[in-house]
Amino acid sequence: MGKARFLYQNLITDETMLAVSSLRTGVVTSALKEGTGSAILNTSGDFSGSTDLEYTVEIDSIAGGAEVGQATFKWSDGSGAWNAVGVTTSAVNITLNNGVQINWTTGSGADFVVGDKWYFKGVNLFNAGKMIDLDRDHRYRSSALESPNTITITLAAEQLINALVLYDHNLSATATIALWGDDAATFDSDGGAAQVIEAVTWTADKILHYLTTADRTKRYWQIRITDTANTDGYIEIGELYLGSYLELSRNYTEGFERVTETFKEGSKLQSGINRNWYFGNQEVFKLEFNFMPAADVVSMRALFAAISSRSTGQLLPFYLNMDSAVPADTWLVEIEELPVTHKTRGFYEMELELKERAASV
Repeated sequence: MGKARFLYQNLITDETMLAVSSLRTGVVTSALKEGTGSAILNTSGDFSGSTDLEYTVEIDSIAGGAEVGQATFKWSDGSGAWNAVGVTTSAVNITLNNGVQINWTTGSGADFVVGDKWYFKGVNLFNAGKMIDLDRDHRYRSSALESPNTITITLAAEQLINALVLYDHNLSATATIALWGDDAATFDSDGGAAQVIEAVTWTADKILHYLTTADRTKRYWQIRITDTANTDGYIEIGELYLGSYLELSRNYTEGFERVTETFKEGSKLQSGINRNWYFGNQEVFKLEFNFMPAADVVSMRALFAAISSRSTGQLLPFYLNMDSAVPADTWLVEIEELPVTHKTRGFYEMELELKERAASV
């Protein structure tokens, strides 16, 4: 039996670090207007952006007339400066970017005045950022099955990588999965090949892979999945972790407790009959660590500090691998406290209650 490992420092900290080869398209919302012109802005299209975007359209000139087809506009997708200026308004679709299209329906009176503005969003419910939001009700989903589907990760700088997690996935048992790493974004530094190439073993629902390549301090990483026999017709991944792990010097005691709790609601009818509505299960682990040295306590306090987010007011979940020799025994869990007791001569005891972060569906 291996020791327990805690994975809590995901080096993928922003969705802009992720690029996918295939992405299910999203939707374009209706527009909200600010201004006195009478024209109506219509939005349409299949949003193909990898991240959600907030669009602004503003009338910038009516020098050629104040009607549809005469006035001009500028627009932005929220990424910085205006993407374009002086574009002529039209009653037929104008493509902005990422599959977003707009047109105007003329109104009564002047269609536009300078400064008329519209706001709308391009939203993708399955974008790559869903893989790092720690919400098990969110998923990344591809639009197609490729050979291979790729997820490319560009870290802020080169980093030592020890572990990969693919959680809540739909990959079939016949899928082939590989992790590449390289100093170059082209993944060809080793005589035309990637410097790190590791085969990842499939397990149902969740995959944990510990890297073994000696030189695994790289900036560029790519997950390559070939699963063309997947009956869903797409690749789906709930959570993605790329980083390191914490292993304490002493493991938890063998007499640990694991409880399966149920989510349910109940009521008692006037007839005296109890009715219960079942929604799902949650695993709860109660682990006891004895004779912990001070260094282990320091490490656990660093973990607790890292998952405590004042900005969101939440204690973030992290991954628990109960047995490093059994990667499939991995859970996304939460803790509410870190109870440490000093026993004697620099040794401590710790009793952890770790609750699985459950999905609602």
